[in-house]
Amino acid sequence: MKKSEQQPEPCVGIFWLVDKRLVIDTTPVSKAESYSTALTHPTGHIDYWTRLQSTGAVPAEVEYEELPRGRVVFDGREQRFKLYADACILRKKSVVKKLLRLLHLPSDTPLSTDPHYKCYCCLTRRPRNSSEDE
Repeated sequence: MKKSEQQPEPCVGIFWLVDKRLVIDTTPVSKAESYSTALTHPTGHIDYWTRLQSTGAVPAEVEYEELPRGRVVFDGREQRFKLYADACILRKKSVVKKLLRLLHLPSDTPLSTDPHYKCYCCLTRRPRNSSEDE
């Protein structure tokens, strides 16, 4: 394979959905940090959000945990990437596809919610009853 034909290296990272815009910070998996049996992005949501606020890239009046967010890690035990995100992101198939493309991840990357990634809307939403699901 020629150098120009090589696939970009997959990344781990953190992200938010700010209105309809993805805000992402990534690290190539070869430079990711070890965390237990996983490889992960070295920067946390709070630190990166604070930097973004200081540059005006995100609203200064919004806290990092208020908006839908998530993380991609590489699971060393399963030898695959995993995308954890707020349900508000996972419901938007076009956003998920864009994340997979931007981070150069396989299309079969497992998607999951996580208690860490619940935006203000999800935390305050009343539980749905089964009749609303039909």
